[in-house]
Amino acid sequence: MSIPVNEPRADESTLAGLRFELFVQDVEKSVRFYSATLGLEPPTIWSPDRYVSISAGVIKIGIQHLANLPAEHHFSPSNLAGPRGVGLEIVLEVDDVDLAYAKAAPHAEHCGGSLEPLDDQPWGLRDFRLIDPDGYYVRVTSYRK
Repeated sequence: MSIPVNEPRADESTLAGLRFELFVQDVEKSVRFYSATLGLEPPTIWSPDRYVSISAGVIKIGIQHLANLPAEHHFSPSNLAGPRGVGLEIVLEVDDVDLAYAKAAPHAEHCGGSLEPLDDQPWGLRDFRLIDPDGYYVRVTSYRK
């Protein structure tokens, strides 16, 4: 059976957005990293001991301390023994990647992460990569028009 790409089936819900969650060692450090490098901000009142949602525009990231997960959770200590986000590249599109890089570069290492250089890619986009304090890999790229 062939389903046209832009026509939802009657038995399917419509996707309304994307939010992802990162499970980290230090919530406050992660919030500081994403705030300084990408401008994602927490709510006015929040606690590093609890789940916190940081956002900028349509981008929302939940930050949760690993110790707050129940023992039977998929992300058990044994499943998270290696670097975080292995096999996953988080990609954020921005209107001005050069400006985003200029804002992120002075803060990435100071906030416990690292930064890979801004570069033109063979597929026609320009991007740079951030590695957050827990090892999550984030590509910040120009917007494909």
